[in-house]
Amino acid sequence: MTELQQDNNFQWTGDTVECESGIHWGIAEQANGVVAILVNSPGGVMTGKQVRVLAEIVGEDGVIKNTRRMASLLLIPKEKVGTALDQLQAVGLRVANLHKSVRNIAACPGKGFSPNSRGDTLGLAKVLDEAFYGTILPWDFKIGISGCPRNCTGVQCNDLGLMAEPRGKYSLWLGGSESGMNPTHGTLVRKGITTEQVVPVVKRILETYTAAAEQFGPELGEGARVRLYHVLEKTGFERFKQAIEEVLSNPIAK
Repeated sequence: MTELQQDNNFQWTGDTVECESGIHWGIAEQANGVVAILVNSPGGVMTGKQVRVLAEIVGEDGVIKNTRRMASLLLIPKEKVGTALDQLQAVGLRVANLHKSVRNIAACPGKGFSPNSRGDTLGLAKVLDEAFYGTILPWDFKIGISGCPRNCTGVQCNDLGLMAEPRGKYSLWLGGSESGMNPTHGTLVRKGITTEQVVPVVKRILETYTAAAEQFGPELGEGARVRLYHVLEKTGFERFKQAIEEVLSNPIAK
């Protein structure tokens, strides 16, 4: 089985971002020559202090745009990027991954906020972020978590979607895509996954995805941006279902 690697180290040179592992970090030059900084915030949660710092970074002329429950700081002059990164770090915020890793994890407000929610979605988003932030992958990998069938996060439109069931368990979808020329719904592959089993199951899915992408990469084209749904077109779901069952049969994961 492919062993996952993580790389949270990158360098802002004053003009571009350098990262040896090839992860594309969320510091991107915009069409007008200024820079956008994507801020990692699992579930879209920030403290008031953190939000104030974002406002200080963009100033009166900048813009904060929210997407996938993640803040994007727009119109940052290049000469201010280094200082902005220091300001983010000082309040416990990190730059989000843009490509070749797990993207900012989307989650609904969850139990304690929504009367319909069956699970602590924000807590789970934070746990998954801590486990997989900076994980080196073939391309983007999006995770969405919803606390009930109202499905505010659209779990079927993510590479991996989790929907809370009663009694602290989750249903799992794989292979969705919310963007591109052919957006598609994922497929329900397993029910009854406990909260404690989620991290080892996700880890095994990422390992299986990485191994399959290496196997079928030449067929998909050199330099192809191989998403999970591309892999599933080659492997089918059985390979992933078997990997999940191997994890769930392990007493440590129960």
